[in-house]
Amino acid sequence: MEMLQKRVADGSILRLVGKCLHVGVLDGEEFTEPSLGTVQGSTLSPLLGNAYLHYVLDRWFTEEVRPRLKGKAVLVRYADDGVLGFERQDDAQRVMAVLGKRLERFGLTLHPEKTRLLAFQRPLRSRGEGRSPTTFDFLGFCWYWRRTRKGSWTVACKTRRARLARAIKAVHTWCRENRHLPIRQQHAALSRRVQGHLNYFGVNGNMASLDRFALQVRRSWFKWLNRRSQRARLTWDRFNDLLRDFPLPQPRIVVHIWR
Repeated sequence: MEMLQKRVADGSILRLVGKCLHVGVLDGEEFTEPSLGTVQGSTLSPLLGNAYLHYVLDRWFTEEVRPRLKGKAVLVRYADDGVLGFERQDDAQRVMAVLGKRLERFGLTLHPEKTRLLAFQRPLRSRGEGRSPTTFDFLGFCWYWRRTRKGSWTVACKTRRARLARAIKAVHTWCRENRHLPIRQQHAALSRRVQGHLNYFGVNGNMASLDRFALQVRRSWFKWLNRRSQRARLTWDRFNDLLRDFPLPQPRIVVHIWR
């Protein structure tokens, strides 16, 4: 609350937030009140978490850490996921040594599996492979170095393998569970799911992952439409005719990260 008071002057809003922090949870006949933090799943949790990390991490890094470093450094954070980039390895090692202690002062911990140091510098131009072996995952994307058509190296991203598999499985499960709904209703709901995925992952350089997702969506829909009845069999020709009447969103680049 002390951190919110620095930016929020409206006392009614602060009182409302304070009440939300102490609201209880009724699970059947059991009533519990949180002694620390917000209730699990609370809509207030991401908002307060973002404000909390703004003071715990963002301002600390900008005002105290970066001026003491020998090289350039940058912090990119979204909610509780973040990437810190350093020009010098010794700067990265120094910050890594104190970052955990800084978070512990405020009751936070680093994820032991996701927190790591890696060298992500531009590969040598003489390197023979088309991709750099060093990669990292951030916000559902896998980031890596790849060669351009001119032979130089550039940063690229694609949908993380586990995230893509999870999205394909979710569509497959939805098609199975809703295969008996009217075609028009299935098409409307499926289009919203597909469009949401394409809007988020539709960045330049990720077209191969988008095409793979769209292909698996069509296969899943065809499979479970084909199992609506034991008598009528849906062929691919008839399914393609159906897609002309009920087209699914096509993969396209929505955001150009690099020009």
